[in-house]
Amino acid sequence: MMLENRAFDHLLGYYGRDVDTRVDGLTGNECNLRNLSDPSQGKICVNGLAKDNCPYDPSHSFASTTERIFGCAYGKTPDSPCTSATKMPTANGTFVNDMSGFVDSARRLGKDGENEMAMWPADKVPILTTLAQEFALFDRFFASHPGSTYPNRQFVLSATAHGMTDTGNQVPKGGFPQKTVLRSFEEANMTWRMHYEDSLAWAIFLGDLQRPEAKPHIQLMDSFYADAANGTLANFTFLEPRISPNPKAANSSTYGLANHQHPEASVREGERWMKNVYEALRNGPQWEQTLLIVTYDEHGGFYDHVPPPQRGVPSPDGICTKEGFNYERLGVRIPTIAISPWIQRNTLVHEAPDAQKPDVASSQYELSSIPATLRKLFPQLGAPLNSRDAWAATFEHLWATQEAPRTDCPLKLPDVPPPPKGEMERALARPVDEHAQGLMSTLCQMPGGAAEGSSPPEACSEEERAKVVTYREFAPWVNRVWGTLGPWGAGEVPVWDRG
Repeated sequence: MMLENRAFDHLLGYYGRDVDTRVDGLTGNECNLRNLSDPSQGKICVNGLAKDNCPYDPSHSFASTTERIFGCAYGKTPDSPCTSATKMPTANGTFVNDMSGFVDSARRLGKDGENEMAMWPADKVPILTTLAQEFALFDRFFASHPGSTYPNRQFVLSATAHGMTDTGNQVPKGGFPQKTVLRSFEEANMTWRMHYEDSLAWAIFLGDLQRPEAKPHIQLMDSFYADAANGTLANFTFLEPRISPNPKAANSSTYGLANHQHPEASVREGERWMKNVYEALRNGPQWEQTLLIVTYDEHGGFYDHVPPPQRGVPSPDGICTKEGFNYERLGVRIPTIAISPWIQRNTLVHEAPDAQKPDVASSQYELSSIPATLRKLFPQLGAPLNSRDAWAATFEHLWATQEAPRTDCPLKLPDVPPPPKGEMERALARPVDEHAQGLMSTLCQMPGGAAEGSSPPEACSEEERAKVVTYREFAPWVNRVWGTLGPWGAGEVPVWDRG
């Protein structure tokens, strides 16, 4: 299960300070200058004042992420990664990856920079805290790309972003063409499923997902809970969180609220989703055969103190972004937890053992480690997808230390309180973010959508899309378009009509 846009320090940095000091977390003294060019303006330091709904969505584009890692101004600072996408920092250079630019970058965009430095105390994220204590926490697991969601969500399934720089970039007609690990499962005559609650917001841009052959593998989230209860889970399952608030689903286990944890959406609701998924697996008949990975796509613009690795990272396939970036730097650290009764309690994963590093000198844990580890678990999947997952560190060693599955894994996780009164109305009034806009664009390019040319759905016209301003208009819009999409529309229950 992959959630959205949170850095490791943002969610678990205080866990490292207050609960498990082995973890490379925060001391509480980490700061950024308000203005890197004028230290007299003071600084903003990390604090435990994160809000359940962020006051704004920190910028996490490729440009902003570069600024935040290197403390430079994109397109302006000479002789730096901000003006040369392939420039690498030097040990004695001015612009090193010292994580100094989070506040300065935010303020350059007219924000206050306070949001970027606000962290979560461990007791305020009880589900993540409990899972970290009970299973295996990675404290050096990085996003694959120093940028936003769509490129990183390509990496977790295909180990490349195929030239994409940012969410919102043009998606090729038919979707991005690279092979995914999903197709590897098909070719090996094994099973995969992708479950979603309201839309395939973070996967439908992949060509492998747009194939008619993929549709039987893509099912509603209710089917996941049924599979977990009945012992019919696929070999590999990928879970997509809810993007749209939906009052018609207010009586469901999600309360009909977005649970992706994207900034401005609720962290609490993401924790509720983790709890629901964990407990379904823990109490199902396949628990002792199951590995659950909880991870995030990227850092979301939030502060992290650990510089991402900058050297030895291979370009996946030689394809560069339009800026000339060749994906030879990793993104910011992200929270990642591996959950299984075969994993010892309170395991901390820092560096991978040499045996799990294809390149002992440089291999790291990053999102491509997931398809790389799947290949270790299922040798039938065959060769690596490309150079990146051939290089990424793997973590199959984690369950080699148990002689038998644990019997002390909690049956239930801590309770998550119901949403506050008025939360649905607040969520519906929220302006659509870049994911909703990206999904709208992608759906209108799919077969049966605007890319088909002669008769695009009326909802894809500029006039109709301009009416989608808040999430109150977004889900009904998706409803209108979803049924026009060739093999996707037949028999689908419209998202807005589901509870």
